[in-house]
This record gives sequence, C-alpha cells and structure tokens, in this order.
Amino acid sequence: MLTYGVTDIQNKPSLMKAMDVAEIVDRRAHATLGYFISSKYASYIKPILEQIDRDEKMSKLHRLKHHQDMEFVELGVDDGIK
Repeated sequence: MLTYGVTDIQNKPSLMKAMDVAEIVDRRAHATLGYFISSKYASYIKPILEQIDRDEKMSKLHRLKHHQDMEFVELGVDDGIK
C-alpha cells in the first residue's frame, strides 16, 4: 500500500486516478487521515467492512449487557435482595 500526503494530492489531483489502495496522511500533523480504496475494489471490500461494523456493534452490545448485568448484581447485594 502506498502512502500519499494531503499536499501531494492537492498539488496533483490526477494521483487519485492512479491509486488502488492508499493511506492518506497529514505529514505536518504526523497523523493518518484515512484510506483510499478504488471503486473497482468496492464489491470485494464493502461486505468485509460491513461484517467488521456488525461485529463491533455486537461486541459493544455484549459489553453493555455484561455491564448492566453486573450493576443489577451489585444492586441486589446492596439492597439485601437475594
């Protein structure tokens, strides 16, 4: 994967046509801004990204449920409910 700076893309927009997969960085801030994926790979990558998104959401829901379960357990012990 190639890395392109924001300034490079601003100075030569035609780079976008040549890119397949690239990391876009802000070299002044030393930060990654994101990734560019050509539309010709969208049919391959979109299902993978959707699966990752679903997995992350399910993981968050499971953590939230576990946290709420623990609060109910603590509440029951504190209130003398057995």
